[in-house]
Amino acid sequence: MKKRKNYLQILFAIIFLLGIHATIMSQLGPTIATSGVWQGISSFQVVQAKIDDKIERVCLPKIQFEDEIDQQMLKQSVKEGIPTQNAVFQLYHDGLGRPKKENGMLYASDVYLKDLKMTYTAYLRRAGYKFEISRTPAYEDKELLRGVLYSDHITTRLAEIEKQGKGEDDKKPAIPRNISTMRVTTIYDVLPKGVIPPRIRKQQEEIARRIAELKNRPYETEIVQIDPLRWASGRMGLIREDGVISGANVEGQKPELVILPPEQPGWLTPKMIGELDGQPCEFVLHRYTNGLEVIQNSRYLVRDIYFSKWKLSWEEWLAKHGVEYVEPDLLPDFASGTIALEVKLVSGKFNSMRAPVLCDIDFNKPNKLVGKNECFRVFPPDPRPDNFIQFANRFNELFKGKEADVSILVCPDGQPYTEIGQRRARRIYFPEFKATLDMAQNQVMTGKIR
Repeated sequence: MKKRKNYLQILFAIIFLLGIHATIMSQLGPTIATSGVWQGISSFQVVQAKIDDKIERVCLPKIQFEDEIDQQMLKQSVKEGIPTQNAVFQLYHDGLGRPKKENGMLYASDVYLKDLKMTYTAYLRRAGYKFEISRTPAYEDKELLRGVLYSDHITTRLAEIEKQGKGEDDKKPAIPRNISTMRVTTIYDVLPKGVIPPRIRKQQEEIARRIAELKNRPYETEIVQIDPLRWASGRMGLIREDGVISGANVEGQKPELVILPPEQPGWLTPKMIGELDGQPCEFVLHRYTNGLEVIQNSRYLVRDIYFSKWKLSWEEWLAKHGVEYVEPDLLPDFASGTIALEVKLVSGKFNSMRAPVLCDIDFNKPNKLVGKNECFRVFPPDPRPDNFIQFANRFNELFKGKEADVSILVCPDGQPYTEIGQRRARRIYFPEFKATLDMAQNQVMTGKIR
């Protein structure tokens, strides 16, 4: 009887522990964050990684591009733009906290790249690709898995054929130049859709280049949505009782600003003026319905100010001094919702990088969007170089005079979109290097372009 009682106690203890374990596991989400090393991609769908000192292949949910892409070009872009670095892999698990592994692969929802401070999919979007990501994990998407595994088989088989063929190349007789050796069946029947074989890729690019020249169409169009308000980093200047702010620094410039002042007379004291002067802050600028920033009497209208050091808004700062805040009016031509901008591509020649967020481009044929020389606002280098002046001098030395395709933002009324009077480039692309500005900057920083 005593033995039976002990058995029951042990059984209840086991059930209790299993219950606790099940409860803990139920608190886990579908993925677990796992540290590792990003090593590259074998396709846009499959990442090569080192996790727990093992070389692993990590498959992502289906990435469905809006347009057909050159996968080899994408792979080269990722290879050049994402160097080997520490990363966090959001791995799907088996319900017990162990990474799920099937078909020789792990499965992840995305990968966070620590050096670039962004996810892999965010990098692809920043590189200009448009796509949707399936919410179904790759191991549940049988069609995707068949494609990935089939592609792996073909890649392996082609590598074997290429290896075998290398020794036989010298034995082959010379082929007359007017006879094509390409057999359509061996290209399109074997390779997955969208993959352009290396041996015809150069011809494909040449054909595309000639068609573009024939069409003589310098613009590519896509839609960008912007908010009615824009946050601009800077430092406060000297404020007057009428709300005019002079000497402020806004993203490296010193425009005159104006904010709606409180109604009570004598609200501003010399102490308050001194307290604000030089404070790091975010200026919240209002936009017109066409996307341009609101200007009143040659001054940029500031809707609000956030003082980053104090963690206070304009209204909160006034309340701290016992001053009542006045809510600004929303005039009919002020934007109240998102504004759709176009992106138009104009070709020119790179002149110089003048500041972390400014680039000079020269144009042979001025038009309504650009003059002979324009200064464009761009994203700053990421990561930031330790010595920007030295880095900029080196970059300008390498890229000055190089062909550059500039994707500029255009307002709904056809005017170039500007920020504090400067045109904005969504991206700058160097055809010779097959790299965007941020990729080229990264390659110069890492010594890949000398």
